[in-house]
Amino acid sequence: MPSPSAPADPEIGIAYSRTTPGLISRNPGLLDYVEVPFELLRHDPTVTDALGATPAVLHCASLSLAGSVPPADSVMSSIEEWVGETGTPWLGEHLSFITAERAHTDPSADAYAPGEPWNIGYTVSPPMNLETVESVVRSLERAASRFSVPLIVENPPVYFPMPGSTMSQVEFISEVTARSGVGLLLDLAHFCITSRTLGYDAPAELARFPLDRVVEVHVSGFSEEAGGWWDNHASRAPEMELELLAMVVQRSPVRAVTLEYNWSSRFPESVLLEEIDRTRDVIDACRRK
Repeated sequence: MPSPSAPADPEIGIAYSRTTPGLISRNPGLLDYVEVPFELLRHDPTVTDALGATPAVLHCASLSLAGSVPPADSVMSSIEEWVGETGTPWLGEHLSFITAERAHTDPSADAYAPGEPWNIGYTVSPPMNLETVESVVRSLERAASRFSVPLIVENPPVYFPMPGSTMSQVEFISEVTARSGVGLLLDLAHFCITSRTLGYDAPAELARFPLDRVVEVHVSGFSEEAGGWWDNHASRAPEMELELLAMVVQRSPVRAVTLEYNWSSRFPESVLLEEIDRTRDVIDACRRK
């Protein structure tokens, strides 16, 4: 399991899918850890049993850190319980809004879950401005008081210019880290999508990112559809992501690199093994420099 202090090399893991238990049984010792969603564990607590001796890192999409609706106390308590059950070294969460206030919806909207806030169903980037920074910092303070491990936050993909934004995403995240001291989960697919959407040069923009705060990195594929770039967790990462990963490993105390090929049960195991080797090659090459 990734150590609370930075190891000589980042450890390598994968995001959990239904094919993960078979991969582990066929390839003992292959993975340093498996990243597991809290929401899956809440639905199916037996998932951790399928990991055997492979450590788990807990990921989450329930805190809605950039939203106006705090999670229910029952959700916070359940996350806290799974932090203890998994022994995770940190809790990863999206720097996004996921839930929306029901009172602001049209009266004719269907109540799909009476009494609950609206769940957008995807991690959506907030408007990037000082007001949102202040709101996120308050959310981080509330969450930090509940959990026994550090909370790290993940950059969301930006699929269109966010109305109300007065900052770039790098400026926004830098301000959040400066005010809160929070660690970061740098999703390189999200970063590439954001760069292409907004016309940034990805390597130049990454050089401005607060890399000294990066704890974990996500690597996965994305695709171009209908004139836009979309996260898919189901295709191989482009070479650009591996070049960015090398930048991160050289400049950051990153402790873990997670391959997120978990949205397709048909993703070939042979390709996943190649991707793990490709990631190790990048890390090894950086250490030889």
